Amino acid sequence: MSKTLKTFVAGLSLALGLTAVAEPVRSQTTDPIPAIRKQYAEINKRAARYRKVKKQLSGYSLEGGELVAYLDRGTIVKIVARHYGEGGNTVVEHYYRNGQLIFVFERISHYDRPMSGKAIRTIDNRYYFQDHNLTRWIDENGNSVSQNAVYRLKESELLEHSNTFLTGARSSKRIVEANN
Repeated sequence: MSKTLKTFVAGLSLALGLTAVAEPVRSQTTDPIPAIRKQYAEINKRAARYRKVKKQLSGYSLEGGELVAYLDRGTIVKIVARHYGEGGNTVVEHYYRNGQLIFVFERISHYDRPMSGKAIRTIDNRYYFQDHNLTRWIDENGNSVSQNAVYRLKESELLEHSNTFLTGARSSKRIVEANN
């Protein structure tokens, strides 16, 4: 069938409300996760070359915290936030491409007793972003979390923290305050 005839048949099918077409429709969407994984792996591979900016975190945890931003020629490509607590600590790594959040890795460690520093259990979560939207959340068991109210709340929280950390890293202030 010629290209012109295929176009005519497809147009006629649409006009008549028919669902069958001569050729299968190919999906234009691809899974963004492999590309995101490649991007954050490249950022980590080059981490030693980046300029680091360190700040204190206030209001995120009872025992304080630290923020380290990694800059590649003045552009933030990674931010690591460490939150300290009596019963454990949390490390949250944010990765950026072209100024947009693409990935967050969260590791929550629980201590064997208060303030010991000895982790007896860790929980890892991975959050993948595309166009300011959480596209996939992989939990500690390697399962994708379904998109529900908790999912959307976590998306909002991660984006808010990311924006606060970006602003704080660029600021001349030594302390990044939580937005309460």
